[in-house]
Amino acid sequence: MASSEHCGKTMVVLNQYKSYGLPSVAEWYAANGGEVRLLYISEAPKPGFLSKKRLLCEWAKAFFKWAVQPLTFRNRVVYCISAQLPFMLICRLAGPALGNCRVYFHNFYLHELGRKPLVKRILKFLLADSRFTILTQSEGEIGYYRALSSKVNLKFIPFCSDFTPVASTHPKPTGLPDSYVFTGGYTNRDYPLMFRLAGRFPDRHFVFVASSLNAIECPPSLTNVTLMRDLPKDQFEAVLTGAEVVIVPLREDVGASGQMLAVSAARNAKPVVYTDLSVINYFFSDGAGVPYSLGDLDSLAAGLQALLSDPDLRERCGRKALERSRNFTMDAQLPLLRDVMGL
Repeated sequence: MASSEHCGKTMVVLNQYKSYGLPSVAEWYAANGGEVRLLYISEAPKPGFLSKKRLLCEWAKAFFKWAVQPLTFRNRVVYCISAQLPFMLICRLAGPALGNCRVYFHNFYLHELGRKPLVKRILKFLLADSRFTILTQSEGEIGYYRALSSKVNLKFIPFCSDFTPVASTHPKPTGLPDSYVFTGGYTNRDYPLMFRLAGRFPDRHFVFVASSLNAIECPPSLTNVTLMRDLPKDQFEAVLTGAEVVIVPLREDVGASGQMLAVSAARNAKPVVYTDLSVINYFFSDGAGVPYSLGDLDSLAAGLQALLSDPDLRERCGRKALERSRNFTMDAQLPLLRDVMGL
């Protein structure tokens, strides 16, 4: 039975889509006698990339759906994993009408948007609520939010995922070299630095899998780079698993980005060169990867050279990364969430 200050209270879960179902902490709460209500914005995701315009439409939809039912949230535990900004606004506008609700915001990603002065001013207003707890994923996030508000509660929960390696039934796309260095992803990736790195290693092949939204083009002089875009998840993973080394090259210290690529590489036991930032470095501690300094080409090149020149080091890093990745599953996350939420 769930036993805590929240015992007997209804947990309200706010999610993007009904088809996503309940998160693990809500399933646990329900299985232990708690009542759980799932509120969602839409039934299921539509095909294609969720653009900024579509995201704003989803947020507006969430605000108007949930703002008309303040009693749903009054004196309850609210676990918000989507539409965090609209619900923050609802809480700030509704004020005492929500009573002693406790709101936990998980996967609250701002990326580069959080650097804009207007966004910071808005957040200063939204976060001035002691009922809020943001479940952060890095020291950088903690520092960012604390600078905006002294009232909001901040708790560290490492990024966790039940990602499993792609099945062997998904071969890598044809036309790729037998051996190559890999990186990929859309948000906060330093592709210009990676192009410069490829120039340092003209005898090595590099494969980058980016989004069509990444405003990058491979310099014509780099004949050792294959740039691919918008691959489905299974093909993305297949390209990653064929790599000799994986690089996680973050462009800025924006608090939360690069975790999925880091976990994917670790679960596939790949040797990794990673940007030494608090958002991902805990995945690769104890020799599970090779760090490099943010934006530093010499540091990045040295890390890559160390792995390429030492097969034993590659094997050790990949094995340790796989071992450490087992600490960042949803089963590992559940007791941390229960402790933070007092369940």
